[in-house]
Amino acid sequence: MRERLQDSLAYPPRLLDLDRAAAYVSFGRTKFLELVEQRKMPQPVDVDGNARWDRHDLDATVDDLKDRRRDPVKRSRMSLEERLSKQEAGGRA
Repeated sequence: MRERLQDSLAYPPRLLDLDRAAAYVSFGRTKFLELVEQRKMPQPVDVDGNARWDRHDLDATVDDLKDRRRDPVKRSRMSLEERLSKQEAGGRA
């Protein structure tokens, strides 16, 4: 069994490899990849053929999951992609 990774950096890195991304959201590799495949976690960014996850996307996804759990009416909220594209366009999600 793989040990969960913990960084000793003074600041969190922005792009995370698979092990760090899974650890960041408190999942093992297998469960994290399952959630990525189901699109419940963000898709990775390709950096020279290596998958990396943006920490900010992971944060937004976890925030969205928390909001949905707190308020079932919000389950019909915009998807993460819609919110991110709206933010990029200068709007507020």
